[in-house]
Amino acid sequence: MTRLLTGTMLAILLSLQAQADDDITTRHIQQVIDWTDAAAKDRNAAGIGEYLSDSFVKIIEFPHDKWLAKVRIDKKQYLELIDESWPSLEEYRYQRDNTVIHIMPDRQSGQSYSTITETLSLDGKRMVSKFREYAVYTLENGRPVITQISGHTLVGDTMPQPDQNP
Repeated sequence: MTRLLTGTMLAILLSLQAQADDDITTRHIQQVIDWTDAAAKDRNAAGIGEYLSDSFVKIIEFPHDKWLAKVRIDKKQYLELIDESWPSLEEYRYQRDNTVIHIMPDRQSGQSYSTITETLSLDGKRMVSKFREYAVYTLENGRPVITQISGHTLVGDTMPQPDQNP
């Protein structure tokens, strides 16, 4: 009887561990963020590409005249764009702040929300861009990858301020 109970408990524990390996975790997402941030700081498009799903898409919204424009690019277009633009920059700094990570109830995907600040110089002109990023993650062949990044360019001071009234 003890042997049967021990065997049953062991089988349950092993099945829970196998299921846990199939779940995405906050740690998985944070690792992808850390790896892709390091690659961006090194201006390494191929390094970023290692953590993008084959079906990756980036959707960018930005103000244009009085309208909000939206651009959608796939993985190949995105990596070519950044790889071609980095060599022409005299300065490039990348910073991520205000990151929040959520795991979806099915535990098969997750999301992160961050503010990305990029500072760059081109032809002697210094520019600062802030982007509110929404990223979606999943496990692909057992590896955590980004399937989509969307967001919008921030204009003005968009950080929430603590309530000033007592």
